[in-house]
Amino acid sequence: MARPEAIGIIKHMPMEELNKALGETERTAARASRVRQRLTFIRMRYLGYSVPEAAKVNGMTAQTGYNIQELWNSGGPETIEPRFGGGRPSRLTAEQKDGLKEMLRLQPMETSDVRLLIIEEYGIEYSMKQVHVILTKMGMHHAKPYPRDHRRPDDAEDILKKNSGMLWTVPDTAR
Repeated sequence: MARPEAIGIIKHMPMEELNKALGETERTAARASRVRQRLTFIRMRYLGYSVPEAAKVNGMTAQTGYNIQELWNSGGPETIEPRFGGGRPSRLTAEQKDGLKEMLRLQPMETSDVRLLIIEEYGIEYSMKQVHVILTKMGMHHAKPYPRDHRRPDDAEDILKKNSGMLWTVPDTAR
């Protein structure tokens, strides 16, 4: 004789509503697939499957199934929605980023120079890649400077390409 189930599923909504919720795809792709998987698990529990059986069919471990059931029982459909934390906050504050952007507005610099400036000004050490990511998120453009001067030689671009590195500049919004 089989052992009775220790923790049952609380039916927060009728089966029709659960089936309707399974059909909705108004979330992002990552969230939608996880919610669909969890709702399918809950639907199978409604139909009488045990937690390990329903979990196995949905491609999850039995413990994950118990965790999802516990979330469902504690608060219903809203609680099984995945909660992505948003990541670690930046070590540079918004004010420091504004100050950095203003410094770059006055004097465009190469990525390595920006990295050194961040270390000197704020005492925060980033990798070159992370400096690039930060500057890109700030809306900065990575481009070579091309001066526009009436005394400019005809082959100025070629000379500049040979002699200068890539500089970070603030985009000109007046154009």
